[in-house]
Amino acid sequence: MDGKTRIITIATFAFLGVYSITCGSLYPKYQEAKTPKTSFLLVEQRQVGIKKEVSLKLKEISSEVNMPLSVNVSDYLEEPVEDDILSQLKLDTSTVNVQQPGEYIYTVYYKKKSFQGKVLVKEKPIPEVTIKQTITLKAISVPIGTPISQDIAYYVIEAIPDEVRNNMQLDISRVNPDQAGDYTYTITYNGAFYPGSYKVYDPNPVPQTQTNTSTQGQGVTP
Repeated sequence: MDGKTRIITIATFAFLGVYSITCGSLYPKYQEAKTPKTSFLLVEQRQVGIKKEVSLKLKEISSEVNMPLSVNVSDYLEEPVEDDILSQLKLDTSTVNVQQPGEYIYTVYYKKKSFQGKVLVKEKPIPEVTIKQTITLKAISVPIGTPISQDIAYYVIEAIPDEVRNNMQLDISRVNPDQAGDYTYTITYNGAFYPGSYKVYDPNPVPQTQTNTSTQGQGVTP
């Protein structure tokens, strides 16, 4: 092999080596450009506290005289509420007088809000009378300051069983035990109305003085 041929051969191999190296370095970039890219976008979602609008529906409570009211606020709600809301409710029945029939207002508080409902206090119904009995009332006469008896048997002449007594209603609201006078009390029984007399007298009345006019010493003119 002469010198010229040798130079051409060496140059050829050198070119092929450079070409191979160049192709090797460009191929990954070609593949990268050819392969479609998939990107992921991570979105952080934060839950912002949402303020709940609470609207309570309250019951109309019906009760009888002298019956205690419930202290559980849930008994006054028309619809159930979540436990976290229920724990923050406050009940106020201080304006309800269970000893007096009437219509009253109660209040349920939730934070700065207030909701109102009604309480109806009714007279205790009188059970049907199974024993019918005629009664006669006493004419009561007592001195001033004598306490008024609440015992119905004190005003009735006949001996009355408990079943009859429990179905009687005594009204002595017109009697003033601290003021002398003639009063009337009543008893209602079995649909009938019985009036009785109640006299309050003064045991130590102030005596009335009389003034006598003397005519002695008066002259008579003829």
